[in-house]
Amino acid sequence: MRTLYALFLLNNYPYTRVLISKMKRFEKILILFLLIIISTPLFSQFDTESNDTIENMILYNRQKTYGIVVHNLGIGINFRTGKRLSIFKTRMLEFEFVSMKSYKQIKMINTYYVNSKRFVLGKMNDAFFLRAGVVWKKLLNRKPNWGEKGVEVRFTYGGGLSIGIAKPYYIYYIDFTTNQILPAQYDPNKHSTTDIYGRAPFSKGFNEIKIHPGLQLKGGINFEFGSQSTKIKAAEIGASIDILPTGMTIMDNNINQIVFPSFYISFSLGKRFNKY
Repeated sequence: MRTLYALFLLNNYPYTRVLISKMKRFEKILILFLLIIISTPLFSQFDTESNDTIENMILYNRQKTYGIVVHNLGIGINFRTGKRLSIFKTRMLEFEFVSMKSYKQIKMINTYYVNSKRFVLGKMNDAFFLRAGVVWKKLLNRKPNWGEKGVEVRFTYGGGLSIGIAKPYYIYYIDFTTNQILPAQYDPNKHSTTDIYGRAPFSKGFNEIKIHPGLQLKGGINFEFGSQSTKIKAAEIGASIDILPTGMTIMDNNINQIVFPSFYISFSLGKRFNKY
């Protein structure tokens, strides 16, 4: 009801009404989702009058979280550990490992052969990023009372080192001279849709991995909805960009790509504690 009331107020402004009418369905759903999250803590301040317990009023200066990252070009995991600098600001060390696809890659199958496997035509490397950096979290909206419903909202920003990891992409191809199905690293000058049988096992090519050092920047909004001050349950949405000066190749039509932008959603669990 609170979110519907907020939407009702927005809809009564002429400029807002025109803007909403021009939005796509996905954009409307995203805005509705954000309104639900943001409006909950704002209204809950008026709905509840109970006080925090003495335990929940303790200011914990350390925290650790473990999370899963889902972005528009892959998935990954992350770990954050750090300390509170003030009531409103927290500094975290972050370590993250994610897979990275290309916007241009499309899976296909060779219909000329029975039991052929799916593969990505033009893919030269499986790509991953290993990131290590510093993330700052700034409190925007405090949870009314621990032990009750509500969301704490924080702005996050940071950056650090990013290491691009390129593992050669192997395929099975048909050698027409011997009529054998053989594994080989994909080569756009040698292989085509007529002789590719499918993708080779992921384990192929680990001894040929190449490293590409670079930098990473990120920013987002963190929503913490846990009911206990010592336990962290949070979701975060944001954007990140990896920059590799030497470039890294995923597809044969985009050799030595330097910039890798992405949008992400992460879910994390953790704890707060004091270290004396």
